[in-house]
Amino acid sequence: MKFLFLISFLLYNSLVFANEDIDNIKQIEPKELYFDYKSYPKRVFTGQKFDLKMSGMILKENTTYDKVVTTFTQEENIELITKNITWIKDKDGKYNTTVSFKVFDKQFTFPTATVALFKDEELIDFITIRPPIIKYEKIAINQKLFSNIIAKDLEIHTVKTKQYTNNILHTTINIKALNSNLENTYINSYKEQGVISLTQDYPSQNLFYYVMVPSHIKEINFTYYNTVAKDFIKIQIPIILEEELVSTQTDLNPYNSSMIIYKQVFSGVLLFLSVLLFLITKQDRYIIFITIFIVILAYLFIPNKKILIKEGVNVYILPTKNSTIYKKLEKKHIVEIINTKDNFIKVSFENKNIGWIKKNDI
Repeated sequence: MKFLFLISFLLYNSLVFANEDIDNIKQIEPKELYFDYKSYPKRVFTGQKFDLKMSGMILKENTTYDKVVTTFTQEENIELITKNITWIKDKDGKYNTTVSFKVFDKQFTFPTATVALFKDEELIDFITIRPPIIKYEKIAINQKLFSNIIAKDLEIHTVKTKQYTNNILHTTINIKALNSNLENTYINSYKEQGVISLTQDYPSQNLFYYVMVPSHIKEINFTYYNTVAKDFIKIQIPIILEEELVSTQTDLNPYNSSMIIYKQVFSGVLLFLSVLLFLITKQDRYIIFITIFIVILAYLFIPNKKILIKEGVNVYILPTKNSTIYKKLEKKHIVEIINTKDNFIKVSFENKNIGWIKKNDI
């Protein structure tokens, strides 16, 4: 039986590889190799990561080779994720491996695979495998909530929401997924968002992602495409505000806080009562109270110091060494100084957004 199998492959490979050469190496006809794709997706989408399983037979004696090398060439708009391709021999004597790719564009060209045997760095035999036919399909048509995520499985691990400014919340989402493209995450409807950290141990990914959410929003909604269910899965994340504010953000802009407004109103009322009592009683002691409340109101209404910061300056979310960059200024800005901490200055922009800049950038 083995002899008949061997003869069949000899005939097949001699027809396919006759008169071909690879990289100007002397032609070696594959006589005892057979490899092919065992399983692969029939369709893929832009940004999708997917696996292909390969299987094959080596009919040579183990002593005739010491290394199996697999290469992929002539690809376009597709990335080979698996860097070290390892073949595992099963109990039936077949060699198996799994190779992972990521598609970048619908006009992709799947690479041609070559499996070669080496002995003491000398080429012994090789076989070239025809690329599988994988179709591209558009995704997320009329899907306004689609987050660009395509995954075999996805889980929201933790969610933390803290006050950032009076009108903005800082929400950090920890997402864990399999066979996913979390690096492409984007949640529609929110202008300020970004990656805090992304760790990858393919097929697993662990993403910490922040979203600056208006304070009136009660939940964050988005969808991802599940490659197993072959459908869009909706994720709903409730916004539950924690009691503490974002670290080092406890002193929000005093001219936007409700507490300072209460102080201004209270001081104004006391000033009014002091003036009224002075007019009624004509007692000089009320002049002292009037003077005190005028000084307090003047202090409460003194505007923050303003400075000009140049273009190209990085604005950080927090005054820490490893803080995420909130944005990079494309032009000069006049900002109000709210507070200082270590080597950072907390500033308020014209649109009332708040961030931290380094003192050295002024």
